[in-house]
Amino acid sequence: MPLDPPAGAVARFWDENREKSRDPTYWMAHTLCRQAINRRVSGNINEWPLDWFRRVHVAGPFERGVSWGCGLGAFERAAIRTGIARAVDAFDISPKSLEDARREAEKEGVEGIEFRLGDFDAPHLETGRYDIAFFHASLHHVKRLERLFGRLRLGLRPGGAVYVDEYVGPSRSDWTAGRLAAAQELLDAVPNSARLDPRIALPIEQDDPSEAIRSGEIVSFLRQHLDLIEWRPYGGQLAALIFPNLARSWVESPEGQSWVARLLELEDEQLRRDPASTFYLVAYGRLRQEPRVVPLSGRLRRAASRWRAELLV
Repeated sequence: MPLDPPAGAVARFWDENREKSRDPTYWMAHTLCRQAINRRVSGNINEWPLDWFRRVHVAGPFERGVSWGCGLGAFERAAIRTGIARAVDAFDISPKSLEDARREAEKEGVEGIEFRLGDFDAPHLETGRYDIAFFHASLHHVKRLERLFGRLRLGLRPGGAVYVDEYVGPSRSDWTAGRLAAAQELLDAVPNSARLDPRIALPIEQDDPSEAIRSGEIVSFLRQHLDLIEWRPYGGQLAALIFPNLARSWVESPEGQSWVARLLELEDEQLRRDPASTFYLVAYGRLRQEPRVVPLSGRLRRAASRWRAELLV
């Protein structure tokens, strides 16, 4: 099925930029930031969120999961290796990313992952096929959130689980210079030699029209559609903005490490005062069952049938 123009642009962007997920300058790749993330989610600087989730919430593997926006497939391979799921159907809009993901899984000897081409704004799911849905750094690329979760109600078995590790900061249309003021003030105090650029740019990837398309709505959307079991904000509201402007050599130096530690303390204080300030979140819950409805009249039944047919398109 050919992609519509916006989806085609997204596919081209990720075909050409599929290595972005391995960027060593990304804030999460810094040792102190990773320890802070682990601590904020699991309580242990050495236990990663997925390992915590496996230990606390997965007594036995889910039989089959679905993952949207799998990219190069690192998360899905980890889900299989750690025993979170026996099998995963992993979808992505980028054919080249899927090719790389298949090669990596074969290279690592990880079996049970079916990599498939798919657009999460127009998902097609087999009814009742899945026990759990995974969204790892992908939900903030979804424009049609209502349609996606409507399809999940069809694809997940009753009581199906949803695991989310996601950017939930401002949507791309909500950014202003004022939102960058606090991070800019912190960057201004960094030595000139440590800065790659003195001004923080709006964190919007212009060439990817799906980037943060409705990210600012994800929190309220999860609260509406899930019976929540876990809600673990893990920050990034300062670090994610500042790190692209910092020289990697400096943030790895003793001076830089000390500065990063203070930055993370500021984030911790913000999260204590206002958990909603977070840019990143791990959440886990069960897809909320739709409320029981009274019997419909013939006219309303026909309208509901048309709605369901549209949902399945």
